[in-house]
Amino acid sequence: MSTSSNNRYADLGDIFSEVGDISISAPASANLTKLTQRQIPTPTSAGGSSIAIPRPPSRRSEAAVARDRVSPASQIARADSVGSLEFRSPSVGIGSSRGPSPLTIGMSDTIPLAVAFHEIIHAYFKGADESRCQVKMSGDMMISFPAGIVNVLTNNPNPAKLGFRIKNLQHLDNVQPNKQLITIDRLQSTSFSTTLEFNMPVLTATLRRQSEQNPNAPHINVDILKYQIKAKPGAASCPFQLVSYWKCEQRHTDIKIDYKYNCHAMAQASPLLNVSISVPVDGGVKNVQSKPHSAWQGESNRLVWNFTDISQHSESGGVDTLRARLEVGSGPSTPAIISTQFNCEGTTLSGIEFELAGSGYRLSLVKRRFVSGNIWHRFKCEH
Repeated sequence: MSTSSNNRYADLGDIFSEVGDISISAPASANLTKLTQRQIPTPTSAGGSSIAIPRPPSRRSEAAVARDRVSPASQIARADSVGSLEFRSPSVGIGSSRGPSPLTIGMSDTIPLAVAFHEIIHAYFKGADESRCQVKMSGDMMISFPAGIVNVLTNNPNPAKLGFRIKNLQHLDNVQPNKQLITIDRLQSTSFSTTLEFNMPVLTATLRRQSEQNPNAPHINVDILKYQIKAKPGAASCPFQLVSYWKCEQRHTDIKIDYKYNCHAMAQASPLLNVSISVPVDGGVKNVQSKPHSAWQGESNRLVWNFTDISQHSESGGVDTLRARLEVGSGPSTPAIISTQFNCEGTTLSGIEFELAGSGYRLSLVKRRFVSGNIWHRFKCEH
């Protein structure tokens, strides 16, 4: 399961809603690129047949059969390496939104900016022991400039210096600024925050070039910072935790999945959205009963549960159990790795904060979100 996409940022909405005395030349709209994900069809009903699955005995087995030759653990070990935090484009990675320029800005106006933080989490659960969970988290930061500032900056021989502070640095590892655009002010940095400043000539040249290449773009988006996030012990850093049990017999397969929403893994408790739990089942599935209702995807031999959202306000407080009995024609089935995906808006895993330093600019919007990368649970086989 992967959420990799070039379009990492959800719609920031009206990014320049606080236009003040800046004149409007077109409707203000900021379609900073939307995260695209492969959606799994939603079940048509929330009901389902109630079944009783025998609780597995206490004897455990570490036997596991992965669907891929490369194990999830080794993939997570490689995920978010130092190399993955490097800026790949020597010409500064920038993406521009499309549409008419929404603002005209005068020389004396403060320039509105928007900031977006996007984070991703990978987690690998093995058995029921949370202390064995492996977690990797990373993030990046983007600043969005209105296209109307280009002429202001290029025509001003001494534009206001643009600087900012990143706070809650104690939760981060391996912070990598875009060295082509910004530098760290070591004298004003501590273990809890760091101050960074733009190279204004480089920024101006970059914005001018992008404006010429995309003359109809209302905003210019600039990748500024990449970082890794320190993981707490065990599964404490994962906002959605899983444990599964399988009972595989000749004619039927019983599956039980316990899940738990963990609000303590994020900076501010927010619902997990578009939650999907996917279970590959082989053995020639002929019939499915599940509680709650699930969708059987015959083309990929997967049993899928979909939830609009899961939070501490859910019916069971975000802690619940999924059950399924599948009739198979060529059993027994082979227990497989369960995967899940979700996204979360309005908060981050790291608690990172942004603060402008100096005058001449103002912060119009800060967008925060995180998404699941690879969230796996390797089966706990019971006989």
